[in-house]
Amino acid sequence: MTSSRRSQTVGQPARFLLAAMASMFFASCAALPDDAPVVEQLDTETGVTIARLGRPIELYRETFHQDPAGRFAFLGPFETNLMGTRELFLWIAVPVEPAADAVPTVEINGAPLTLGVPGRSTDFVGVHKSPYKIPTPWSSMYYFKVDAAAVTQLGEATKLTIRVLEPGKNGTVKTLFATEIGADTRLKDFAAR
Repeated sequence: MTSSRRSQTVGQPARFLLAAMASMFFASCAALPDDAPVVEQLDTETGVTIARLGRPIELYRETFHQDPAGRFAFLGPFETNLMGTRELFLWIAVPVEPAADAVPTVEINGAPLTLGVPGRSTDFVGVHKSPYKIPTPWSSMYYFKVDAAAVTQLGEATKLTIRVLEPGKNGTVKTLFATEIGADTRLKDFAAR
């Protein structure tokens, strides 16, 4: 009788060690999306796999704005994959409500990026929620369907600019958001995948 109890007691530390190692492994996997340049996630509502940047690119407002939440625009490419059917998109979030019928324009290294008509909701891309976290609840979001050439251009970017027309006190105002890519390789990594 004592030998069977001893074997049960000896096996408990091994099981505990195995469980601890498994939980550490799964905890490290859960932290990956915020740290990795490119991540994949599953939209559980639609079954669409989304490949995206770990964090979107931040672009800074060129003109002074007192509200800190209005100082940044965000940009991020992503790819949807539904049972092997892949589509590329560009997500843009600007902290302003653009003038009527105005659509943000994107420039890469000073040259305009050709974009079609955007969608304003996630239905446009066939997912349940935005692939990127919404930076502020009042941000205006745009989803553009793009091709591989546009993603290649993004991967070669050294400077990104978003221009948007917004209503002002004295008429329409051109607002510019820009950033230098520098050593950030997220767009290059996304384009190379």
